[in-house]
Amino acid sequence: EKYLRDPVRIAVGSATTPIAKIQQEIIHTSQEEKYSKLVAQLNAREGSIIVFVKTKRGAERLAERLSRAHHSADAIHGDLQQRKRERVIQAFRDKQHRIMVATDIAARGLDIPHIEHVINYDLPQCPEDYIHRIGRTARAGAEGAAVCLISPEDGVKWKAIHRLMNPHEAPDHRVGEQKPRGNGGNSKPFRSRRRYRGSAPRQAA
Repeated sequence: EKYLRDPVRIAVGSATTPIAKIQQEIIHTSQEEKYSKLVAQLNAREGSIIVFVKTKRGAERLAERLSRAHHSADAIHGDLQQRKRERVIQAFRDKQHRIMVATDIAARGLDIPHIEHVINYDLPQCPEDYIHRIGRTARAGAEGAAVCLISPEDGVKWKAIHRLMNPHEAPDHRVGEQKPRGNGGNSKPFRSRRRYRGSAPRQAA
C-alpha cells in the first residue's frame, strides 16, 4: 500500500526550545553601523558562518558586498533555481565559501555540521524562526554561537522573540527606545555587547 497505517510522529525537543550549547550574543547598533558591525564579527570569528537576512534581494546584495570586500560569501534564497541552490550549498558544505547569506525559507532543513556561527543580520518576522535559525549551529553535540545585530527599529520583533524564549524575564528595555537620528553627527548608536549561554539571551544582572 502507498500509505502507512497509524504513522508515529517522532519529535526531538520542542519547536520553541533552543539548543543549550549555543552561546547567544546581542549587539546593539544603528542601521548606519550595521554592516560595519557585521564585518567586525566576521573578522573576529573563525569557521563557517551563516548570515540571515529578511529578503531575497537583501541576501544577494549582502553576499555581493561581502565578496567585493574579499570575504568568501554566497547567497541562497527562494528565487534560486534548484540546481544553483544545490551548487551553492555543496560549495558551502565543502568549505569553498566560509559565509552563506540566507533567507529563512531557503535555509529550512539545512544540515551542515560545520556551521559554527549564526549571525542574525535582520531579525525574523516570526519569533519561532529565530529558534530555527540558531538551530543551524551546534549540530551533533557541538557548540556554536549566535549573534543578533539589533537596531532601535527592531524593538517589537526582539521583544516577541525574548518573550517566546524567556517568558518570565523582561526584554532589554533599551531596544526600541531610541530612534535613529540620521547622519548628522549627533547620533549615539548602541554600543553595548552582552554574551549569554543557556536557553536564551537574558538581561545582565
